[in-house]
Amino acid sequence: MNTLDARVNSVGFRLSAANAELCPNTGPITGMLLHSETQYADYLRPSARADWNLDGNLPGVAAIAPGSPAEAAGLKVGDILLSVDGENFAAGNSTDASFEGLAANLDLLEAALSDGSASLLVRRGDGVETVRLQAVTGCAYPFQLDPSDDFYARADGKRVFISSAMAALSPLDDDLAVVLGHELAHNVLDHRAFFDEVGVARDLLGNWGVAPWELVKAERDADRVGLYLLARAGYDPRRAAPFWRMLSARLPHLRMAQWGHPSAGERISAVELIADVIVEQQASGRPLIP
Repeated sequence: MNTLDARVNSVGFRLSAANAELCPNTGPITGMLLHSETQYADYLRPSARADWNLDGNLPGVAAIAPGSPAEAAGLKVGDILLSVDGENFAAGNSTDASFEGLAANLDLLEAALSDGSASLLVRRGDGVETVRLQAVTGCAYPFQLDPSDDFYARADGKRVFISSAMAALSPLDDDLAVVLGHELAHNVLDHRAFFDEVGVARDLLGNWGVAPWELVKAERDADRVGLYLLARAGYDPRRAAPFWRMLSARLPHLRMAQWGHPSAGERISAVELIADVIVEQQASGRPLIP
C-alpha cells in the first residue's frame, strides 16, 4: 500500500502540475502526501505510530513526489508537521477512525500556501527543523488511493479516486497515468456538474446512469482529453492501447460495450488514433491542446 500510495501521489502530482492551464479549478500543490494517526482504524494505529511516528491529528508525510516542491524543500517521509507560518496544527486524537482532524489541518496548510509559500515547523526524529515550502500552481483535484479489492477509478468533480486493486494492475507509471489522466479529464471537462444537472448517476467502470448516448460521449471525450493530459505531463500516450488490452484480458466484462461505456475494442482503436495525433504534434513542436 505504501508503494501504491507513493506512485499515485507521484503520477497525480505530475498530471496536476503540467495541466494547470487546462483545469477550471487550480491551487497551490506541493507533491506531498499527508496522513494522520486518526484516519486509521484503532487496530492499525500501533503500526502507523511505529512505521511513521504519527501523533494524533498532526499531519505526517507519507510520500513525496520526485521533482516536487516538497522534495526541493528537503521534506522527508516520516516528518511530522507541527505548525505553519507560526500557527500550530491541531494535534488532538479520536477513538474512531476519521479524516476530519487531518482535513482541518490540510485546510490550514492550503490557506497558508495561498500566497505561494509557507514556513513549516517539522519534527524529524528527535529534532525539530524549520522548512520553507514553495508551492506551484496545479490542478486542485487531489488524487486518493482507496484500499479495496474492487477494480475501479472515479472522479467526483473535486477529487480523483483509484482502488488499490486497479492501481496494482498498472505496473508502469505510464499505464497508471492512463487511468488517472482519464479521471482527471472528467473533472477538467466538468462532467460531474453536467450529469448532476441532467440527473444522472456516476460510477466509472460500472454505470453512469440513464442516458447511455451522453455517457458514451463523455467517456470518449475523457479518453481523448486524458491522453493529452498525460502526454503534457511527460507520459507516453501510446501506452493507452496496450493498457486497455491488458485490462480487458484481466477484466473480461470490459470487452463488451456496457451501459454508457464503449467496448474495450472501440476504446483501443480510438486511443491508438489519438496517440498517433499526439505523437505527431510532439514531433512537429505544436502545443498539446485537446
